[in-house]
Amino acid sequence: MRSILFSLVVVLATQYSSAATTAKSIDDLSTHHQVAVIKIADQDNPMKINAFCLDAKGRIVAACGTGPGEVRIVNDDGDILQSWKVEVKPEAINVADDGSILVGGEGKLFRFDGQGRELQSADSPHAQKLRDSKQELRKLAISYLDRKRRPLQSRIAAYENMIKQLEQRAEKSKLNESEQRMLTELLPKMLDRYREQLAAQQADENEDKGPSEEAIQAQVDTLIRSKMRVSSISSSGDHVLISTSAIEGYGYDIWKMSDKFTDGEVIVTGLRGCCGQMDVQCCKQGIFVAENSRDRVVHFDFDGQEITHWGKSDRTGINGFSSCCNPMNVCFDSNGHVYTAESSVGRIKQFNAQGELLAYIGDVDLVPGCKNVSIGVSPVNDNIYMLDLTRNHIKLMQPKPEQPSDQPGQEKSTKSNAQ
Repeated sequence: MRSILFSLVVVLATQYSSAATTAKSIDDLSTHHQVAVIKIADQDNPMKINAFCLDAKGRIVAACGTGPGEVRIVNDDGDILQSWKVEVKPEAINVADDGSILVGGEGKLFRFDGQGRELQSADSPHAQKLRDSKQELRKLAISYLDRKRRPLQSRIAAYENMIKQLEQRAEKSKLNESEQRMLTELLPKMLDRYREQLAAQQADENEDKGPSEEAIQAQVDTLIRSKMRVSSISSSGDHVLISTSAIEGYGYDIWKMSDKFTDGEVIVTGLRGCCGQMDVQCCKQGIFVAENSRDRVVHFDFDGQEITHWGKSDRTGINGFSSCCNPMNVCFDSNGHVYTAESSVGRIKQFNAQGELLAYIGDVDLVPGCKNVSIGVSPVNDNIYMLDLTRNHIKLMQPKPEQPSDQPGQEKSTKSNAQ
């Protein structure tokens, strides 16, 4: 037993040492560090930040609220410089080449000018496709309801078998206190609960033991609401792109349309993402996708043809992307460099369009989790921003100050100000 505990301690110590070494090596290589936390000054009307981007002046343009929501233009002090209402939950936001602001949410698309005047709005092309795909959604709903029922039947069978085994053992010898409690109290209680759940489901089924029409329709409505989400929106030239859940299955599609939100067509399908997250951004060089469930960035042309891809899963995050599903977000600087953001570790890296790693930007203090971590690179200075969705604020990073190696006190002070 002591040898096992000793081995465990050695393993944990090795892992801790490795993690500390990795963190130190990343920090030594990084170009930026966290210097501030930007909280939107909205005490009178607090709202959740769903996503953000930066405008040509380097100001934060945030999509906020649960529907109806708001677009808020914010400075680095968190002051709201301008805001306006959006009739839906604004789930995705971006600034077009002409300075207008694109917003997508709940199957709707909007374009506003910089003062919040609505220039155009339309149903997202995938919203109409969803409404026209009732049969496909019905099949998916039935499949989901059937899968939901099967685990209950399996659990009931397993608990019945455990009770039977304990009863057989009790006939041959006396059960200990724990076994007796399992037989007479815990297992029967669990079994009754699962039987009640299964009975409730079966009461909602027709004579063929399938889900009722009411249950199917309710599930179809749930699927439509979830698939109406606009995961990202971006534009370049005459193209507007959005990413959405696929009509069938659990993948993601990229839709391309005109700058008037017309002539929508799917140009990429089968993308894999988790937690409702699929960030697709475009620039003059084409379309870049943070395909998080495949641990890579994919570069497409505007017809949806793949140009290249790069990335791999890497526990340390030095030579690849860390955690279970990364990168989560991408953005660009004025030189066309591609920046990637990793949730859980808060890591930002810079690549060229061919996927060559150019720089480790650095790590921010981020609440771990699989989620949207919108990033923005300022067009007016060297500031870089990342969304901490859980804490509902934005982290500001700036270049590390150059300093002699014999002045550790200055570095320590700078880091403490970034907490």
